[in-house]
Amino acid sequence: MLFSAVFMPVGAMVGALAYGRVRRIRSLLADGAQARGVVTRLEAREMSGPSESGGVTFRSYGTTVYHPVVSWTTEAGRPMETRNMIGRPLHRTPPVGTEVTVFYDQAKPSRWTMASEGTAIPRVCVAVGAVFLAVGTGFLLGGVLRVF
Repeated sequence: MLFSAVFMPVGAMVGALAYGRVRRIRSLLADGAQARGVVTRLEAREMSGPSESGGVTFRSYGTTVYHPVVSWTTEAGRPMETRNMIGRPLHRTPPVGTEVTVFYDQAKPSRWTMASEGTAIPRVCVAVGAVFLAVGTGFLLGGVLRVF
């Protein structure tokens, strides 16, 4: 029962947040206004935990990921400079000066996505959330059945 109390809420939360991200990206790609943008800089972020405390280090591509910062202008003439949420290794990040297509919500331009972003990562998170929810449900059912 303790495992279900951990797995079910974590799975539900991760799955719901990721599903919301998938829906938002798909909605922007389908219905959002388009603008041409340019990658103006890359923001580096270290992905390793504190080594002295035994933290987790992510090393699938190294320990640094890069977030492209894109400058673009809305149809209303409002200049925007936005940072992509998804960090990638340097060789998979668009270099400075690259032109990109931006899809954005005209009512709230801070809600945007690049055409190349896709939904693969959020979909994986939805699947992980569903697995956690299923495992937690299994533990709950196993505990309930054991009582009877």
